[in-house]
Amino acid sequence: MTRSDARPPAGRAGTSAIVPTPHRAISAPAAPATVLQPELVDHLTASLAAGRSVLVVGDAGSGKTHAVARTLERLRAQHHDLHIVHITGTGTHDGLPLGALEPLLDDPAAAFGDLAGTLRSLAANLQRRRGSGRLVLRVEDAHRLDDASARALDWLVRQDSVQVVATLRQSWAARSPWAALWKDDVVERLDVAPLTREAAERWLTAELGAPVTADTTDRLWRTSGGSATRLREAVHDARASGALEQRNGAWVWRGGQQGRSRTLDLAELDLQGVSTQGKAALEVCAVVCPVALDVLLDLVPAAAVDELVLAGAVTMTTAATVTGGTVRVVDLTMPAYADVARAWIPASRQRELLQRALEAPVAHGVAATSLIRSVSLAIDLGMDVPPARVQEALTAAFTIHQHDSVVMLTTGVLASSPPGAAAAQLHALRGDARVMLTELAEAERDFSRAAELLAEGPLDVASATLLLHVADMAALVAHRRLGDVDRALARLDEIVRPLREADPVLPALRWRDEVEVTRLTRLGYAGRLETIDAALVALEGGAHPARRVSLAPPTAMGLGESGRLHEAFALCTRFGEIAAAHEDLHRWGRGEVLVATFFTLLWSGEVEAVRAALAPTAADAPIAVEWATVHTALGLLAIADGSWNDARTHLATAQARFDETDLTGLASYSLTAEATAAAACGDAAAARDLLEQASRASVGSARAMEGDLRVRRLDALSWLRSADLVAEARAVARWARERGAARVELEALHRWIDASRRAGGQADPALVARVRGLGAVCDGARSAALVAHVEALAAQDADLARIAERELNRRGLWLPPLGASVALTSREQEIASLAAGGLTSRAIAQRLVLSTRTVDSHLSRVFAKLGVHSREELANVLR
Repeated sequence: MTRSDARPPAGRAGTSAIVPTPHRAISAPAAPATVLQPELVDHLTASLAAGRSVLVVGDAGSGKTHAVARTLERLRAQHHDLHIVHITGTGTHDGLPLGALEPLLDDPAAAFGDLAGTLRSLAANLQRRRGSGRLVLRVEDAHRLDDASARALDWLVRQDSVQVVATLRQSWAARSPWAALWKDDVVERLDVAPLTREAAERWLTAELGAPVTADTTDRLWRTSGGSATRLREAVHDARASGALEQRNGAWVWRGGQQGRSRTLDLAELDLQGVSTQGKAALEVCAVVCPVALDVLLDLVPAAAVDELVLAGAVTMTTAATVTGGTVRVVDLTMPAYADVARAWIPASRQRELLQRALEAPVAHGVAATSLIRSVSLAIDLGMDVPPARVQEALTAAFTIHQHDSVVMLTTGVLASSPPGAAAAQLHALRGDARVMLTELAEAERDFSRAAELLAEGPLDVASATLLLHVADMAALVAHRRLGDVDRALARLDEIVRPLREADPVLPALRWRDEVEVTRLTRLGYAGRLETIDAALVALEGGAHPARRVSLAPPTAMGLGESGRLHEAFALCTRFGEIAAAHEDLHRWGRGEVLVATFFTLLWSGEVEAVRAALAPTAADAPIAVEWATVHTALGLLAIADGSWNDARTHLATAQARFDETDLTGLASYSLTAEATAAAACGDAAAARDLLEQASRASVGSARAMEGDLRVRRLDALSWLRSADLVAEARAVARWARERGAARVELEALHRWIDASRRAGGQADPALVARVRGLGAVCDGARSAALVAHVEALAAQDADLARIAERELNRRGLWLPPLGASVALTSREQEIASLAAGGLTSRAIAQRLVLSTRTVDSHLSRVFAKLGVHSREELANVLR
């Protein structure tokens, strides 16, 4: 197929992409307006503009076609004399010689059999099409060109007769003539890597026109397997079915049944070029993959496997075996290939093939989704799946956060499992998954059933260990559902009663230490600071290290509220390593410790360390943490940076998740922080509404954060210039002093003194003395900065106060300006505050993701509105 289009599209913009609104029709054109891989498009545009021919190499669905199309749109808008000729190799690989290039020949009949004549005819035709302008030959699916067309194209490019941009499968990049072209530097080779999670998030946000919750991003990204095309189609399918829904200004995954995926249609199109033998091999792979290569070769010819590798349908990797060796493992590159091929295979044949694969040794490191798919298929077919294979699939599902897959697999196996310890373990695993799905009532039923089965005995060390895990999780669920730590501890005692009765039989298991750790963990999350010393003793006790990991975070939070931040950080560092070593036993450990580390660093004023802790990594498997917590953390970091608009976006996105369910009890905290950001942006009405919502939200099992929650409320009232601020700050200081929360008391006293200064009063010497005393017992740079600011205010030294306040900015605290800047927009106020805090225009631009010119333009308007001429004067006005 050949297509030429030299006409510039009417009304098309130059190089910028258009972000669609979130309410656009589902029937919009297939190609989205948002560029999937902007860096690739920029590079490709520069190369083609310089006259280079380019091979764009990548796997199926990697976004090659999209990148080329966006690039040519951009070039065509810039160069109206540009002619683009489009040919495709689809359907020509087994066709007549020169079948792909035939439309470019002046006289195809005369050219066949005469290579020189053929090449002259091609060159002449292309020259006529070029005319006095530029011509680019766009070749789609170059790997499917017939051999004669590929050789002719090679000659034309080498003779500089035409500029080519061609897309090519990764598996063909090392074959002739393509490898020689890029090796000889005749063409430039651009490899298209799979989309990272961060790149997918950026595209989803731009394409949908609003933030996307972290769990939704992760699900869509994993569904796509890093494929740009599949990500685009997954979004289309999810919106069409209602699985993707916008609420509270953010896109949230709702789930539910979806119709036939357009990804399946793409997969069927992709497999059209595969031979009959290849399709037969694909049928086998669709059932048995992931599978060891030697097992697969017993079922299909080696030539068929090679064809599937070249077609990009399967991939081979090296994986470790349970015996410590290695094995070559074959897997499908796209789950949709399995869905397409399995539709051709009778169930009896599927069972026969699966049996061979299930009997093979389990290989480690294979794609988690493929392993889950094969085990699920075997269960659906009523087969007996070896326990080792089931366990591998469950571990894989937990690793990639596919908790719904855990529920599906355990439910399938439980249907044929007799009562006993094995069934209890399955109920416990399903309960774990349901906790992460926030299905707390169903999780409670699973843990209850597991406890009943284990209580029937016999209680050996293994079953007792499982019962302790069940008791721990049941107490957690009760605490989160009821918000009552005493009832949660009663549930704990009820489940471990069989252990008390069997105590003489279990001398090897220090179960009392394990129960004490669980008890102290619940009390820690309930904000009982009086248990810190006992918790520190238990952390050194005889309980299993994986069990002690759960106690470390609430203990660190308690130490932080008490001002013992150095101890808190040391505890987080130590147990972060222990959690990583025992992740198979306590899946949430690393996430819990990460959250505690985040708050410890934030309270210490180590903002840069917080930023480093939240920096995205290239790791495939995210740390198990409740998704709303991720957005809350990003919002709090933005507040520490003084980036108020970003903070509102992140915290509103967190609330979209909290609206579904508040698994952590942080909804009230997040709402209060969002109120601070709204007030700092000048949106007083929204800030008051958010504070009202926060007052109605239950703190639940997150009372360990109650002190910081109260401080966040003081900050919101400060930005609202509330007349109640002094009274509330006094009450918070008294509350904190009574419970020994020295850091919280210091923060409250600082707000009290600062608010008095703003009202025209002077600092009470008794309060200043108390601040000095708290500064002596509270660790961290932020505490020191608070004391320094209070000392400067007490001395009534404006210069020292300004210096101290800039240090507070660096430590994450931004105080409102002394006078209300009602003439400033929210963005102007945000930029003005950052400039007054000592940041350069470039630093502000980097922080707010703006251009330096935009920042300077805003500052110019701020200077004009406030009647100042320098940043120093601006600081004086705002402070």
